[in-house]
Amino acid sequence: MEEKRTIGRKRNTQLLVEMLGSQILCQLLLHLVCLCHNPRPVFAQRQRWEWVTNEAMYNYSPLLPDGTEITIFLFRDMPQRHYFQVKDKSPFSIRVNPCDAALEWRVSVQEWPTHSTYRSEKLGTLEWEQVTTRDLFSYKGNTAQTFVRASSHSALHNLELLSTERDTQMRVYLTTKPENEPPNPELPFDSRVNVASVGQRTVTLAWKPSPSVLHDEQNIQYCLLVNQKHNYQSLCAAQNQVGLEDGLWPDLPVVAIYSGGQEIHLTRTEDIQLSTSLLSHPVSREAKRDVTQLCVGNRNIYSVLDLQPSSLYYFDVFAVNVLTNTSSAYIGTFAKTLQWPDPYTLDLKEGIMAQVYIQKDRQKFYSFRPKSWHRRVQFTFHSCGKLYVTIERNGKLIVSESTNNLKHFKLKGKANAKYIIGIKSMEASEVLVKILVSTRPNKPLFPRLPDSLKVKSFNRLRTCNSVTLAWLGTSEQNRYCLYKREMEEQTLEIERKQQIGCLGPETRSISENVGCKYFHHLHAQRAVAVQKVTGLKARTTYLFDIYVIGHKGHSVKYQSKVVKTRKAC
Repeated sequence: MEEKRTIGRKRNTQLLVEMLGSQILCQLLLHLVCLCHNPRPVFAQRQRWEWVTNEAMYNYSPLLPDGTEITIFLFRDMPQRHYFQVKDKSPFSIRVNPCDAALEWRVSVQEWPTHSTYRSEKLGTLEWEQVTTRDLFSYKGNTAQTFVRASSHSALHNLELLSTERDTQMRVYLTTKPENEPPNPELPFDSRVNVASVGQRTVTLAWKPSPSVLHDEQNIQYCLLVNQKHNYQSLCAAQNQVGLEDGLWPDLPVVAIYSGGQEIHLTRTEDIQLSTSLLSHPVSREAKRDVTQLCVGNRNIYSVLDLQPSSLYYFDVFAVNVLTNTSSAYIGTFAKTLQWPDPYTLDLKEGIMAQVYIQKDRQKFYSFRPKSWHRRVQFTFHSCGKLYVTIERNGKLIVSESTNNLKHFKLKGKANAKYIIGIKSMEASEVLVKILVSTRPNKPLFPRLPDSLKVKSFNRLRTCNSVTLAWLGTSEQNRYCLYKREMEEQTLEIERKQQIGCLGPETRSISENVGCKYFHHLHAQRAVAVQKVTGLKARTTYLFDIYVIGHKGHSVKYQSKVVKTRKAC
């Protein structure tokens, strides 16, 4: 283990020296070409770069690369300085993205003395006291900020960073071509992450593709984060919470460069002199959290597997440019996986109505396996309250939604299919549910319903002994039965709550029956049934119920209507 750490430190030392050497060499060649006719300024410029690189090595602050995002580790209350060179009249853009703590950062430019300023005739002796620093931009906060500027002349710029809260890290992206290299992948207009389906151990997510994929498909990919704590606003903050093993942290984490999809940690070397305060400063390590990162390429639909049943998970999606290692965050989402079904699951038989009672916050499961190949299958739920229904086919969730009253789910058939139906009550009391399954949905067992099940009474036609009611029908010929019940105003509300709406007319007393009739209209918009009820008592409250009965005898009740007759005729 000690040999591996020694080899790793030597490699990092070599990488740091090569990086600094190459950037210094490029700058020297640049100025040699521009100033080749004057040896005195060339020598002076070399002295300046030697002074800069010596200070950079001493402060452990390498030059910022152009066009590549880097991650910088920062100790609390210990400022860091980084450098970058901008050519004459060249624009540049620098973006600083704090990960998990507020930062103070500023951009400044070095104002150098003129080449003719020398303290003596001795070659290369500059008046360093005349070097000044001018601030260009400063910011304090925990949000990502970008500074864009066009340099009027070739100059050396400084980036100073300070964290006053705790040891932290941030990401810095510098480019001298801001018009050609956007720092972050573009997001679609609707950048939400949608939950397509939920199972016991799987959650399927879908999101709209990034516009950057259209013109840079090879370098744009999506990374998905899964955790049980909360959503993250940036990939930087999330990766800081993933948790690092002991061997992954450098001895002194200062900078990590991402290039070509690989991460290079620059650690302390034998050639770098560090102050005793820096050496004695401990590296704070937060406890490792359960955050999973999955990079899925260009796919914008993905199923997360191996989750725990009945558990809440948070999902975040980031569009990542692997060339520059920049990222943009979609709007995250969350979902709770379903619980395992009870060991005892009841079987449903085709065409036979199953009537069950479901208690508050309880869930029941049923199974259905067609005896032969089927083109379609229809599940019908007729409930007296609000339900949450899930339907799985061969372990894959295909229906997950709430329903009330009568609801049909028509699904495409599949050979050797097995359906698992889960029903959960969302009411404060026990709910009665009727379940019917059929592989021949073209022969409906329940009557067709209109858009509204409300019953209307005409106030102008209301008398002391009669009322007139109206309700919507359909273009299908069905039988409608009207029932009335005399009510006391004191017990009216209690009677309405105790009434079970999904029970049929067979549960009503014969004395409450007003009459039945068949009704339909070729034009559904004109299908309005009107019924006058006579023989009522004056100044009496009545509860009216209408049942529509289909060809197979299954019925659905309209909403109850309460009407009070007038005092006198």
